[in-house]
Amino acid sequence: MFESPEFGLDKIFFTAVGVFALWASWGKGGLSVKYLNAALAQWGVPQNWLMLVEFVVTMAVGAIVAVVLVDPQTARQAIAAGMGWTGLVTKPTNARSGVDQ
Repeated sequence: MFESPEFGLDKIFFTAVGVFALWASWGKGGLSVKYLNAALAQWGVPQNWLMLVEFVVTMAVGAIVAVVLVDPQTARQAIAAGMGWTGLVTKPTNARSGVDQ
């Protein structure tokens, strides 16, 4: 039978902490979500808001997807799931690595 994970605030919070931890470790402009920035720009999000909107969308979707995929049972697992999700859907930009990969 198909089981849905529990979406407790603690799971979502700690998963979002994992998303934030990886995003913050690369610094401002160090990561970009594949295709999201272009989609947001096409939808009319102003240029100066793109990074903030991209970050908020990544945090929200990332926390939900990571909880569904991993169903973490501890804070450590939730943080790792958030970091894994962020690593999966992002790419390093030239701000950190010197080249757009």
